[in-house]
Formats: sequence, structure tokens, C-alpha cells
Amino acid sequence: MLTLTKDRALALALLLIVAVMWIESGDIRPPTSWQPYGSALFPRILLVLIGLLSLTILVRSLLVKVPERAGTKQLLQEWFQKRRIIVAIFFLFGLYAALLPLVGYIVATIGFLVASLALLMGINTRRKWVINLTLSFTLTLVIFVIFRHGLNVWLP
Repeated sequence: MLTLTKDRALALALLLIVAVMWIESGDIRPPTSWQPYGSALFPRILLVLIGLLSLTILVRSLLVKVPERAGTKQLLQEWFQKRRIIVAIFFLFGLYAALLPLVGYIVATIGFLVASLALLMGINTRRKWVINLTLSFTLTLVIFVIFRHGLNVWLP
């Protein structure tokens, strides 16, 4: 049974786009008396080239044996496993946005930076904790001072 791989999907999408563009190129004005080929020649040459390359991708993808894929649940678990840090940082950012008006800029930003840097650096030594806390406090206070005193912008 044929499965839809990335290469096959790309090739089919490109072939569909080429077909639509070829039909639409028929609306380009025909050549005038002083033009030997007309304005539609160059776009059609490009469309033929793209179509041929898309067919090449499609044929090559059909020649390659695609291994059987795991079930949807397993694929979803693998996706979350590979991207768990990214998902956690998005969650932290949502929490940061919710806490910002409640606890203020300084507390919310320090908490967000400490947690996100801990996720990204993998805090497992005392040295990394010192770097994390120093960076979080310093960046937060520097940005606060720049906005409050340099730009006259009040942060929450």
C-alpha cells in the first residue's frame, strides 16, 4: 500500500500548482506583431521545468521503500518526547503572561527566566545555578532600568 510521504506530498502539491499556473498562463496577452513568442513563453518554460522536477521527485519517492509507521498514539508520544522542552517553554510563557499583571514585571520576569533557563541549560551543577540566577536577575533589572528611566516606559 502506498503511503503519503513528505516527498510525495510535495511533488503532488507542486504538480497541482503547476497545472493551475499553466491554465492561468493562458490569460497572458498573446504576442504582438513585433514579439515573436509572447509574454507567456518564459513562465511556461519555468512551469515545464518545475513540473519535470516535481515528477522526478515523485518517481524517486515511489522507488524508495517506506518503512511501516507506528500508530498515531506512539507517533504523538515520540513528537512530545522530542519537543518536550519547547512545549514546556510555551507553557511557561503563557504562565508568565498570566502572572505579569498580578505580580508585576520584576517578579514574573525573574521567575520566567529562571525556569526557562533551567530547562534550556539543564541545571545539574552549582555553577549552572549561579549562572542562571545571575543572568536572570541582571537581565531583568537592566531591562527594567532601561525602560523605566531611559525610555520613560512604565512596566507592569
